[in-house]
Amino acid sequence: MQRLPNNALGKALFKLLNEKLPGITVYDFVPEEAAVPYVTIGTMVTNDISSKAETAYKVTIQINIWSEYRGKYEINKIAERIMALLCSNEGYIDVTADGFTAYQNTIDMYEAYPEDAYGYNGVISLEVRVKDTMAK
Repeated sequence: MQRLPNNALGKALFKLLNEKLPGITVYDFVPEEAAVPYVTIGTMVTNDISSKAETAYKVTIQINIWSEYRGKYEINKIAERIMALLCSNEGYIDVTADGFTAYQNTIDMYEAYPEDAYGYNGVISLEVRVKDTMAK
């Protein structure tokens, strides 16, 4: 691996979700006064899938949804909105300013589960394939 695309992807995904999903707050760092529901960008796992001809990565990004609603309805509706966006033409994750090109988004998995005290947590696993356009 030469350059990691993680920061570029995180920044672009944060911007995309905040701009295209009104009413859903996305945090990089959750302030104490944050009102639920909200979304955070969680774990990123990066795999090098380069060939002799290009430098490329498969990055799996967890998008976490947090809710205090006592059922799955709210969390599932938010997840549907996020997944619909990321699988549409409007869901392009633009990392070109950082010297990368995202060329494929795939929703790998979605899971919703109750939190210990109350509410639900939802996790969308997004797989993004990225080329490093600055690699030689």
